[in-house]
This record gives sequence, C-alpha cells and structure tokens, in this order.
Amino acid sequence: MKRIALLATTCLLSHPILAQQSFAQTPPAPPAQDLEMRYYDRQKIDISNVRDFYENLLIADTMIHADAMFDATTKWKFTLYQMIRAGSGHHQARSAYQLSKLGVPIEDIREIWSEDYVESIKDDRIRTAFEYLDLASNLPTGVTADTHATLRMQFADRQIVELFELTGINAAMATHDQILPIATDKETLDWANVNLQSIGWVPGHNASSNEEQRKSPFVGAMIDALHDEFVADWTAGDLTARSPRLRTDYLNQITGYDVSEMTFDGDQDGIEEPFDFYPAEYLRWEAPDADASNVPPAGTPAFNISAYDYKYYTPAVVPETRVPFSDRHKLDNSWSRKSGLGTLGMDAFTLQRDRAITLQMKWSLFFVYQLASGCVHCQAHGAYGTFQEIEDDYLYDKVPAAEMPMVAEKIRSLMDFERSEHFSDGEKAAFRLARDAGTLPGRTTAAHIEELRRHYSDREIQEIISTLVLTPWLSTIMQSQATVTDQRSMAWSMRHLGPAGWNPGVHIGLPYEQRPYHMSQFYGVVGADMATGVVTDAISEWLDVIVPLGVDADGDGVEDAFDGYPKDASKWADTDGDGIEDSRDRDIDGDGISNARERRAGTFPYKADSDGDGVDDRSERDAGTNPVDPRDL
Repeated sequence: MKRIALLATTCLLSHPILAQQSFAQTPPAPPAQDLEMRYYDRQKIDISNVRDFYENLLIADTMIHADAMFDATTKWKFTLYQMIRAGSGHHQARSAYQLSKLGVPIEDIREIWSEDYVESIKDDRIRTAFEYLDLASNLPTGVTADTHATLRMQFADRQIVELFELTGINAAMATHDQILPIATDKETLDWANVNLQSIGWVPGHNASSNEEQRKSPFVGAMIDALHDEFVADWTAGDLTARSPRLRTDYLNQITGYDVSEMTFDGDQDGIEEPFDFYPAEYLRWEAPDADASNVPPAGTPAFNISAYDYKYYTPAVVPETRVPFSDRHKLDNSWSRKSGLGTLGMDAFTLQRDRAITLQMKWSLFFVYQLASGCVHCQAHGAYGTFQEIEDDYLYDKVPAAEMPMVAEKIRSLMDFERSEHFSDGEKAAFRLARDAGTLPGRTTAAHIEELRRHYSDREIQEIISTLVLTPWLSTIMQSQATVTDQRSMAWSMRHLGPAGWNPGVHIGLPYEQRPYHMSQFYGVVGADMATGVVTDAISEWLDVIVPLGVDADGDGVEDAFDGYPKDASKWADTDGDGIEDSRDRDIDGDGISNARERRAGTFPYKADSDGDGVDDRSERDAGTNPVDPRDL
C-alpha cells in the first residue's frame, strides 16, 4: 500500500510531506525462536481479568465506535485499516466480522487489504481521513501541522477529534493484542478462517486452546447492547449524577474467565479482594507462594538481552512544514464526553494510586514506552510523574536540593536502562516490555512475558500490561493533536532531561495553549474538590476548556453543542448555523468567503478564523496578514 502523506489541493500544501521521527538505530528484529514461542496460560494474565480497568476499556471502545459525526460503518472501516497497519490479527478478524454484521459485502471488506485501497476511494473527504490514518497508525506518528491543515480543509474540528479518539482507542486495543495475543473466540475465528484466508489473513498467535479461548465475540448485538445500557444509565446533562455503570457482566460474557464481580477493597491498598490474600492489611496482599508458583515451564530459555539491546530513544526533530500549528488547543473543546468517561476511568485505575505495582514504577513504565513511541508530550509527563512519586517518599514531599541531581540522574537513566545500576533485573524486564510495545507494529514476544513471570505474580503482570495498554491511547491522541504540555512538566523536563539531549519538539507552545495540570496534579484537584463537596467537571478540568455536556436530544450520536439540527436525527452538519446543510452550503463557515476560494487560498472552509488568532480570515485577507499563521496578525 502506498505510504503517502496527506495531499492538499491548495497552494499551501501542494506536495506530499511525510515528516516522521526515525530511530537513530534500527531496532533489531526479535530472534526467530522468540517470534515462534508459544504463549501459555495467557488467560491468567490477560488484562480482561482486571474488571475496573477492562470495563472502562470496553466503554471507551463502544462509545467511540458508535454512530456520531462519522457513522459506525465508516469508523469500523477505519479501524480495520488501522489494525492491518498495526499487525493485530485478532482485531483484523473482529473488525472485519463487525463490518459483515453491519451489512458490508465481504468483497468490500477484503478490498481494505488491497495495496491501492486508499487511492481508489472516490470521496475526497473519506480518502483524506484514511491518509491521516496512514500517518497516525504507526508510533512514532507522522502527524504534522500540515496534517492538521489538510484535515481542516475537509472536516469540522469535532470530526477531526473523533478521528483522533478512534485512532487512540484502536492503538490501545492493538497494543493489548500484541503484548499478549488475544485468544480469539471460536465464532470470530471460524468466520475469519472462511472469509479472510483468501487475502492472506492467518490466525497466528490468536489461535488458541479451548482453555484459553474467549467465549463470545464482541461484535454486533453485544456492542449495541453495551452502548444502549451505558447511555440509558447516564444523565448526560447533570454533573451531579453518579457515573454510569454497566449492569450486565460483559467481561465474563466476552471472556468466560469467571472473574468475580466483587471489586471491594476493604483495606484501601488498591488491591481488590478477589486478588487480596490479606484483605485487612494495608499494602500486604500477595500470596506467600505467588512468585514460586509463577515460573515458565522447564526448559524455557533465558531472555536474550543482547538480541534486544539497542538505542531506542532519539531526541525529537521538529519537521519542516508549510504552515505552523494553528488553534490546536481548540481541538480540546471538541472531545466527546462519552469516550472521556471511559478513558478517564482507565487513567484513574492505572495512574491514581499504588496497587500491585507502585505508581513510581507505573510512571517509569509510561516514560520508557513514550521514549520509544516518540510522544514528547508524554515523555515530559512520564518523567515528571516519576519525579513526583519519588518526591512523595521524602519528608514534606520535597526533594532536598543536595539530592536533586541524584533523583534526576535516576530518571534520566531510564533513557538507557539496560546499562543503569538503579534498577533490578525485574524492573528491567518490565522496561523491556514497555520499550518493545512502544512502536506500532509492536516488537513484543512471548519471551518478554516469560521473563516477566520470573519476577512478578500474575496480578502484577496484569497491572504492568494494563499500564502499557492505556499508554498508546494517550501517545496516539497527543501526537495527533500536537498537545501543548503543561508548564510544570515541560519546565522540569527541559531542565533535567535536557542534559541528555531531550528537547520539547512541537509540544512547547504559547501559554494560552498549555494544559493546566500534570495528570497526578489533576487527581489531587479533583480529590480536594470531592472532599469539600464541590462537584467537579473532571473532563473540562483536565483539558482546561469547557467541554459541552453530552446532551443529544435527537439521539443521532451528535451532541447538541455540535449538532446543527439537534431535533432532527437525519442530519447534523450546519457549521455556521444558517439553516443550510454543509453539503449544500457554498460558504460552510459563514465568513463571506466561498468554500472554493478558501481551498484555493489555503484557508479552512470549516473555520471562519482558520488560525484561531481572534481575527477572521476575511479581515486577515484584507489586511494582508497570513490567515493560517497565528503569529502573523
């Protein structure tokens, strides 16, 4: 398939540009024996066993794939294409099966695997979306300011964010499958074997024994039922209403793992009682023989460290683009609350408190993954998050000035952890998994898992994996959006990682673009509000913009704040609110410049103020300033 950058029909973007960070050293391919190694007893460490995390993953996946500004069928085509790019066999089969359930002919589904599929799409707008996926499906991504400009030629911001959310949740799902290949259920596997083998799909590691195999396919009616149950239990316009919960046990319907529905944590140590062998003792939970009983089979070779040892971190390079980033912080306004509830739930489970794995270790895993993924925003967050957890161990939560160089050196050493004396063999095994999961397609193998078994219990491995499944959701979104990092995380990273060559890339911006908090600070703010009886709008608080409530009066999947026809489920697109659907409107944004003239001039038909600098395009044109450069007023 041709790997091209987004092409624009404007004078600003007349040439393909693929600006993607590259590794200083090509990562070595995993040894052949590791690629062939069998995954055994994987159902015991599958993150699907971790109810509080996995249910939020299902909610985010379901909400993001539902009908909205893109219809569900189109989004599942995007998903299948992304899973082909990411090499996820399970999710290729699942996405293709879901498309068949939606009535897409099998010939059309198979066509998505073809080399010229994207180039054959006749609809310019949909082809542009697929071309974005070409850039965003890999980590590091190739998304640039020119990518943003090209998307804004075709879509309103709310649609662009829906694309970003979709690629993020798909990256999380693909990583779940690649770290520990999902033992696909028989129904999906049988369907795929019959319908997809002719185009080269094979089950690979997703084939399984009866003991490992999942019970039910998460397609069709089950997805619809989960969506409807979640929405029915959610008062979208009331921030004081309790968070929606799933009444049906979808986790066990899908997996058949018989996971307890009890998630009570009486001693408040972060370990749910089904996993807590000491439910009345804080921070004591592990079974006495947990490590001794959790070892690889006899004869399993030791992990071949030298075969995976490579320079995996490269400082960011800001690509040359024809236009600067414009108005990128406004994309935050267009996030969906439905998906936000699920993703904040995953965040909260993983990064809010110590559990089987400490927060310091989880932030370190996050940092190592992001060093490999190329998400500089996430690197700053990971480094600063690790620092905050180290700082918490000091009296008065303050690192003495004399010890600060040693603390900074420990965090910097994660950039080359193999040669560091700061970490145990077990920690290094976990960091290797994070590093090799940090690219899509990923490079993790069963050998990584067997090495983890030598150092960690099943419950600890589940939490390591859940951290690494959450992480690509964030890196894909933040790289796609070119998010401007909060000031504190950025300042700390520039000061303490700078000596190792780290630089902020495109993620340092103007003050008004910055997010207000590091994630750990955000949880502190929300916790303090809750303790004093204040109702916090967590999603708006996190983004530092007002995210419209998820009220959808006509039930068409488009929130009223973005719906030009909030009482008509058959249509929604009226960007300027003039009563003319965008498809028939010659001036979509109502700025007095026709769509055709905007495309010729390189301004955005869906934004009256293309660069978001407070001066509309027509005024900038008359004044002779650049309407797509916020620095030129």
